[in-house]
Amino acid sequence: MQKKLESILLKRDWSGGREILREKDSIRGLMSRIYVKDGLMFWRAIEALGVAAALVEEQNKGYAAELIRRYFWSLNDESGGTAWNASEAIGSIMAHNPKECGHFNWQLANLSDDESLQVGVLWGLCNLAIVFPKAVDPVFEKVCPFLSVENAELRGLAVWTFSLMENYAQAKEMWVIPEDLKKRLEQDHSMLEIYIDGELLPFKVSELLKKEVITFYTKEFQQGDFTWSICVASSQRGLCWLSIGNPGTEESELRAWAKKQAPGALVLWGMHPNCEVITQLTEYFAGSRQEFTIPIDSRGTPFQRKVWEELRRIPYGETLSYGEVARNVGNPKGPRAVGMANNRNPIGIITPCHRVVGKSGDLVGYASGLDHKERLLSLEASHCQE
Repeated sequence: MQKKLESILLKRDWSGGREILREKDSIRGLMSRIYVKDGLMFWRAIEALGVAAALVEEQNKGYAAELIRRYFWSLNDESGGTAWNASEAIGSIMAHNPKECGHFNWQLANLSDDESLQVGVLWGLCNLAIVFPKAVDPVFEKVCPFLSVENAELRGLAVWTFSLMENYAQAKEMWVIPEDLKKRLEQDHSMLEIYIDGELLPFKVSELLKKEVITFYTKEFQQGDFTWSICVASSQRGLCWLSIGNPGTEESELRAWAKKQAPGALVLWGMHPNCEVITQLTEYFAGSRQEFTIPIDSRGTPFQRKVWEELRRIPYGETLSYGEVARNVGNPKGPRAVGMANNRNPIGIITPCHRVVGKSGDLVGYASGLDHKERLLSLEASHCQE
């Protein structure tokens, strides 16, 4: 078993190793593997433990939470307190099972009182800030003191957590670094390594003040006998990308878009930050949802954002012409400009450019093809009177 696990870690092949990782012996093997911090393979074992816990959780509800409880128990005096690298393990399990285990947020944060556990705690909270910031929001007071500690690794992890939480649309106002401290951190060129997306990546502390994360996920949706392949991506502020088409092609286009609209951002694969949009899209294609209620992070020129905001005002099942949209945004001579803004719309369906038609009602201009535009309008027409 251990050789199989090492092979999975070496390749970081979570998909190909699903059946092996799902076995309880694998969990025990990974728990033993993380006793020794030996660089990249240690961190991949930490990540694999979270992945494995999520796989077992699919079949055995409550397993991930029970595994975390076992780790907390192993840290108390009654057990002898011998749980090597437990804070990293707990952080990984929580990050891969955020809805099932997010309620352990305070217990994880309180482990930062133990100096030997601080790196794991802050790494875990940083990962939670990416996938489930709601769980990190209440523990501000446990992260704040690390913004000014001497240890660059701890300081950098705290800075990045603050940066991520500051951009979280629903975060408390307290997640703002004071200006005087922020100025010092902007000049902080101390280096640290953070395990993210399978690698130990080097950062300057100052870089992490503005280091964005965009998390994407691809999923198929059914509309009758037709299958939609859709790629969605979210920043801390909200949904910033929704495209239709081949997953490989759409990922490449997303990364190209992110280079322009979010320079320096890490683009990571992940479902959890996109769960709500996936749920609402499922309801939309089933005909049971006519309005989307998720935060939107629109990135474009002021005129483009104005057009996209106007598109989101077009009611379900209705259409406007390019000229009508142009008049509504105060540019009556600009149907062509509206068409260009539609073409640059990064959030299809939810910013419904499919509801904009030609002057005589003709279906013209849709990035993924007019057949898709027709299907979306037909879907809405068939349900708008229900």
